[in-house]
Amino acid sequence: MSEDENILGIIVTDKDGIIKSVSRTNGSLPSSLIGAKWYDAFSISAEEMHVEKERSPEIFRLDESGEKLSVFPSYDKEGNIFGFHILVEKNCEGKNHIQFLNKVSCLGKIAPEIAHEINNPLAYVSGWLQMFLAETNETDPKRKTYETLIGEFERIANLTNSLLDFAKQASRPKKTFDVNQVIEDVITMIGYAMKNENVEIKGNFTSSEVVVHGESNRLKQVVLNVIQNAREAMQDGGTMYIRTNIIQDNLIQIQFSDTGCGMSQDQLNKAFCPSYTTRADGKGSGLGLSVCKNIIDEFGGTVGLRSNIGEGTVVSIKLPKSSTGQDGHC
Repeated sequence: MSEDENILGIIVTDKDGIIKSVSRTNGSLPSSLIGAKWYDAFSISAEEMHVEKERSPEIFRLDESGEKLSVFPSYDKEGNIFGFHILVEKNCEGKNHIQFLNKVSCLGKIAPEIAHEINNPLAYVSGWLQMFLAETNETDPKRKTYETLIGEFERIANLTNSLLDFAKQASRPKKTFDVNQVIEDVITMIGYAMKNENVEIKGNFTSSEVVVHGESNRLKQVVLNVIQNAREAMQDGGTMYIRTNIIQDNLIQIQFSDTGCGMSQDQLNKAFCPSYTTRADGKGSGLGLSVCKNIIDEFGGTVGLRSNIGEGTVVSIKLPKSSTGQDGHC
């Protein structure tokens, strides 16, 4: 379908938003819209009007009707608005979102089978490694290798369990854990590969106690997603800065700054949408930042983005600080 076939029509209003004319293209915009205020005609709330007000053109995506409105103000010679031209289109992004939800539903159905197929050989190999480890003495140079491999197999097992949790929508026990340690674990996991891509990670972690209450692997997923996004934004190499500190006495701030390609304002506005991705040729799942926000919400925290094209991106995560005595450590 061409872009022209997506256009349903054009609406012209006066400066007060009252519809004066309707031009139908490939759609069925009724002439009865004339005389109504355009935002009332399309059931756009006052809250949405306030949020979108600063954008030019203003963009509205109407999920129920499957339409997209692009509102362009018209100006007179003095620079005053004397009316609006509104382009009404089929909201193709809505279709993409439905396709995305269908894929997620399918993943939920096949996840248990995938996890089962991974865990069986994993348990077999891990068992042999445990036996080899038991047969080595403390000075054997192979002992460290066995311990590292066993740890990595445990990590894979945790990932497959997370896949099962996703399918079942199961909750996992929450405990108190150290934020700095989670970040250092992720850096250890992918730091070498990033170094080979000429991407350097520089950490500046506070010496203050930074512990939160929750599930440590969930935060590890956030850290991994954010670093991977930065990695992909620095195709020609660069630097990733990671800082932790205490703000307002009871908040832990994790800040990720990269020297990558940056994001436009439009990309920032869509960044947390479940099906949105900036990656070309459909290579991205669009899951990263959406998943990150959901996880940080679970912790009772917030996540924010700041970016400009060519100036890199800053991701700021704020989490409520927990006491070390709460439910032990994980």
